Amino acid sequence: MGMTTLEKMNYFLFDRKPIAYNRINYNNCSERAVEIPIAVRFLLDSGAGTDAPYLEIGNVLSYYAPLLAPHPALANRQVLDKFEQCPGVLNVDLMDFATKYSRIVSLSTVEHVGQHAYGENKIGDREAPLFAIQKIYNLLEPGGLALITVPFGKLMDLGWLIQFGDDYLNSLVDRFGLPPEAVTLSYFKKLDMDMHFEAPRQVWIQCGPESLAETTFDSPYVFANGIAVIRLRKVSGDVDVRPQPAAHFRYHPPVAVGSLYAPPFIRPHGYDHDGWMPVDRAGYAFYGPYVPLAPQTYELRAYVEVLGHGHFTLNVSTQSGSRTLWSHSFSQTAQIEARIPVAAAAGDAEIRLYKHNDSPCRVRVPVLVLAPV
Repeated sequence: MGMTTLEKMNYFLFDRKPIAYNRINYNNCSERAVEIPIAVRFLLDSGAGTDAPYLEIGNVLSYYAPLLAPHPALANRQVLDKFEQCPGVLNVDLMDFATKYSRIVSLSTVEHVGQHAYGENKIGDREAPLFAIQKIYNLLEPGGLALITVPFGKLMDLGWLIQFGDDYLNSLVDRFGLPPEAVTLSYFKKLDMDMHFEAPRQVWIQCGPESLAETTFDSPYVFANGIAVIRLRKVSGDVDVRPQPAAHFRYHPPVAVGSLYAPPFIRPHGYDHDGWMPVDRAGYAFYGPYVPLAPQTYELRAYVEVLGHGHFTLNVSTQSGSRTLWSHSFSQTAQIEARIPVAAAAGDAEIRLYKHNDSPCRVRVPVLVLAPV
């Protein structure tokens, strides 16, 4: 069941057509559950690899070989990855690559281009992912097709990636010169997942961008909670527009805490696949994750479900719990919202839930977010 009552199916719908979720147990507690099968469907429908190799930007598909194995043509690909050293992978910067292809696929890769991640050590260029997509368009042969997936929701700069927002993505046409008829956009939102990380069942739905306007990365589920699927068709010559950085974009910072069910929270009594934790005795239900907080105001949002009887205190503290920044007590299911000012930098902030009495009880926390205001 996960965190909601939604039924988990073996498939999701893309343009009203069912596609089976990826259940291969490699990084698929994330958006890999949907973007891998979307990519395979695109490659098959477009005849990729049949007459000539297709190009994959970012070495991703090789980790999901069982999904490609039934389709021999899909093995006919060239992989371009600037940093990952594997047999058959070209370690070349995308922006320096010049060979054109009729089919290109890139999964959860361009959002890292120019950011401080995966071997890149320079200060992030916030619009480098947009230049990367422009470059992919230019690498297509006339009439060629590309499919690109990126995390999507509230525009965020996480340091190691940019989560695309609506205005940011639309600037591919508005500012970077891609012809409007060359770009088709689709969106997906994650609604639920089993609360474990070994090939969990998930629920994703296709939606509009407005449904993802407030979606944040890493909350309430780990990694992307929304994605954009960008389909390109080469309808013109190459594009050579070099816009100045947009001054009107507001990049939101990453959340300090996005979910109770991600490391490094400590949950002494464990939890089941639906997120319920047994807390029959007095003591901590959870504590962690010891994150740094800068001096500013933070918003805490929590939804704590209680089954049974218990008297609880939820607090935000630093210095191994000796300095309390905020606390709230309750004895039944609680919806909590609070503003917490932090006057001085802290390197070990944690959120703790303490039960004061012995009694049969279970708790679940579908929402636990601490984010800069």
